[in-house]
Amino acid sequence: MAFFNNNSNLPSIQRIKFEDYKDAPSWFEAFLETLNLFMTGIYNIVNRGITYSNLGVIQPFTFSFTPGATTGFKFINPLIIPPTNVIIGNVYEGNQLQAHPLVVTQLYWHYSQGFIFVDSIIGLTTGVKYTISVQVS
Repeated sequence: MAFFNNNSNLPSIQRIKFEDYKDAPSWFEAFLETLNLFMTGIYNIVNRGITYSNLGVIQPFTFSFTPGATTGFKFINPLIIPPTNVIIGNVYEGNQLQAHPLVVTQLYWHYSQGFIFVDSIIGLTTGVKYTISVQVS
């Protein structure tokens, strides 16, 4: 996974020192050691610019598709890594949220040079405009 420039404006202080808490009980030193172990990892991740989108989480994408009329459809990969899944989340006719296809719908795709190409979608009626939501992961 690639990391990018820090846009987080993190403070330069990365550790909490027991010496700064002169009146703290002795168990507090062990607590701070554990806390600092956790904070060091989180600080390093955030400092290197990790974001929600470059964790490789699921990214939604919605598009219109008309079987028989839409050809060569592609969209930019919303992840910073090549996708492993493009899964149909919802399909409906035009803007009619409750008008779904009556058969199972499958999407076939491939990835190349930053784009996800929709090769075919089966289970749709030719000539009918559909709104399709997919999840890219």
